[in-house]
Amino acid sequence: MPPQRIYILSHPRTRCNLLFRLLGSHPSISATPPLRFVFPYSMGPEYQSSERSKQQDSDRFPDMTYQDMFDLVRSGIEDIEATGSIPLAMEHPHHIMPYTTLNQNTKFPSPRGDQVERPTILFEGTSSSETNPTLLPDTFLFSFTPVVTIRHPARVLPSFVRAKYHAGSGSSGAEQGTFLFELEKAARFRWERLVFESFNQDDRNPRPIVIDGDKLAQDPQSQMRMLCERLGIDANAKIEYTWDPAQIQETFSHCSKELKEAFFGTLNKSSGVIVDKNLDKPILVADERRRWAEEWGEELASQMEHLVCEAMEDYLYLRQFAV
Repeated sequence: MPPQRIYILSHPRTRCNLLFRLLGSHPSISATPPLRFVFPYSMGPEYQSSERSKQQDSDRFPDMTYQDMFDLVRSGIEDIEATGSIPLAMEHPHHIMPYTTLNQNTKFPSPRGDQVERPTILFEGTSSSETNPTLLPDTFLFSFTPVVTIRHPARVLPSFVRAKYHAGSGSSGAEQGTFLFELEKAARFRWERLVFESFNQDDRNPRPIVIDGDKLAQDPQSQMRMLCERLGIDANAKIEYTWDPAQIQETFSHCSKELKEAFFGTLNKSSGVIVDKNLDKPILVADERRRWAEEWGEELASQMEHLVCEAMEDYLYLRQFAV
């Protein structure tokens, strides 16, 4: 039976934007704008990030609460359902988790401390229960089939650091504490594991699916066929593996220029899937550390190595379920 709704719960730098583009091209599926909760998470009055964003978008969303964005997202989902299509959404789980969860058991705690108010999102009189790690109401979150994205932490973290530097977020001076907190958050797959396990706590919930971003880049056709089979949608339907770059620009048109260039640059400039057959080579973290030291210095390389090693347990747990 086809899913009623699909939610890609994506870890940053796991080729999740590519997955969103490919799955959204399936003829049975219509996509909503991705990553909408980044605005209340980092720019709104209830922001849960380590600091309020200084990006240009911040003056567009100064009053955007989590409830406001939830109402927009829910409305978009319902509009798609009214056409008979399967709605597809995508969000980084940490965008929809409370600050207390993100700051728990961290090596580099947030400079904001512990006194951050938890936002409340209501839907049909209900909110998030104790078994739900997100801020989304249970009746909404568990109405989706979740697709969790992963990738080896030693590939995720340097990609994230390069994107942060490209966006102008350095690691020195007064911003160092914030940078390290954000770095640790990007390294950890705890957020995806929390969501994965929450769906598995109740047999009534849809079963979560895990996609490895490097497998997707190695053999996109095979990965998409298996994903469609797991989702219960036509695995032989046409998926678009090439596209007009303008279509990608339109998908992320709600994001600032700086954000798009830093985090979506490769996809924005592409006209199709860039297949990489070399991603199955063994990853030696010690070798990667030496490369990081050459690029960013010994201190940051050492911190990155530690964070990668700490992230491996959750990553390996999720990887055993990957398509």
